[in-house]
Amino acid sequence: MPISDHILSLLRDHDCVIIPGFGGLIADYAPARIHPVRHTLTPPTKTVAFNGALTRNDGLLVDALSHTLGVPASEARQMVRHAVGHLQAELDSAQRTELPGIGIFRRAFGRGLEFEYTGTQNLLAASYGLPELVSRPVRATDALLARERQPTGPQLTVAGRSRRSARVFNVAAATILTGLMLSAGYLFALRLGHLPDSVRAVPASWVAQEQKMPPSAVKPNANARQQATLANHGWSEEFVPDGAPDAKAPVTVPTAEIADWDAAKPVDAASTALTNVNQLGEPAAKPMAAAKAVAVPKAIVAPAPAKPATVAKVTPAATPATATSATTIKNRTGRFYVVAGSFDTPRSVEKARAALARKNRPAQILWPVRPTRASAGSRFYRLTVGEFTDRASADRSLSQLRKQYGSALWVLKY
Repeated sequence: MPISDHILSLLRDHDCVIIPGFGGLIADYAPARIHPVRHTLTPPTKTVAFNGALTRNDGLLVDALSHTLGVPASEARQMVRHAVGHLQAELDSAQRTELPGIGIFRRAFGRGLEFEYTGTQNLLAASYGLPELVSRPVRATDALLARERQPTGPQLTVAGRSRRSARVFNVAAATILTGLMLSAGYLFALRLGHLPDSVRAVPASWVAQEQKMPPSAVKPNANARQQATLANHGWSEEFVPDGAPDAKAPVTVPTAEIADWDAAKPVDAASTALTNVNQLGEPAAKPMAAAKAVAVPKAIVAPAPAKPATVAKVTPAATPATATSATTIKNRTGRFYVVAGSFDTPRSVEKARAALARKNRPAQILWPVRPTRASAGSRFYRLTVGEFTDRASADRSLSQLRKQYGSALWVLKY
């Protein structure tokens, strides 16, 4: 085994290997590089240089020979001296010598020894197994050839149709989504009552005119659901589900709308009672009984007169209009009210107010109002059991009222 093989194995693990009496070989790290002509990518490696001043024996090469060949150290030193003598003899005769796999030594006059590294092995252990890569540059002719190979004619038309279909689909999807969003916003604003009359599908004046019609002219919806927040008052009246026929003759409750309606078209008491009874499904042959049914809420709502009048002398809803105006508030007053419950329809809130009136508990009805910049609006009919000029008075009376009406009472500025 030549001495150059032992030196190569030592250069893989050490950065410097000294040949006693000849010089030292120094291994230095070299990064990866790209050859500009061959377009090759070389991994990191070790390059070997020669220093003729390092001639002192450090024992590294002798110890490697002794350990590898299994010979004593004296014999290993003799082998090193023999190899160095052979190198010197070649330099003297041919001015040139070579360590196979490592490099070539040349003697230059006046400059000593010159070393040229000719090794092909990668001495860097971290780059073990990494090959040399070849990266062929991209040329413009390749792009031109690839463009010429593309199919022409019908396939371009198909691609154009697919792009056109995708564009139409995107436009249609965007239109549908925009329409759904606008419809949802319109319905939401319409439910809260924030839409002006100019964009309403039904003008507010029609709605107001429909609300002013008497309750007897509007057929109640049997499936309407009442949403109320009344506290538990312990009323003893019998529960009747919505839509069920009443056990006794229905009572027509006078409201502000009925008063306005009757004032606009006055009729006598007998004909008015007869009309109300016919609309409610009772026989028209008993006008006096219907007139008594109309007079019942007069005794409940309005203060009892000193001399109650007979049914034949009832004026066209003059007294109910006065009572209704005292129990129904339609415009903002700036006062504070103690609210006992909220209702969706005027019929349900009037029924609750009449139940309180039968127990000698006065109550008032607050109609829905539109929102303003100063306060929010509402679409509920609220039943109140107290009215105060300031918030402090309302808060002081709230605890006392809760003992009578329950703990669900709250204060509202209307």
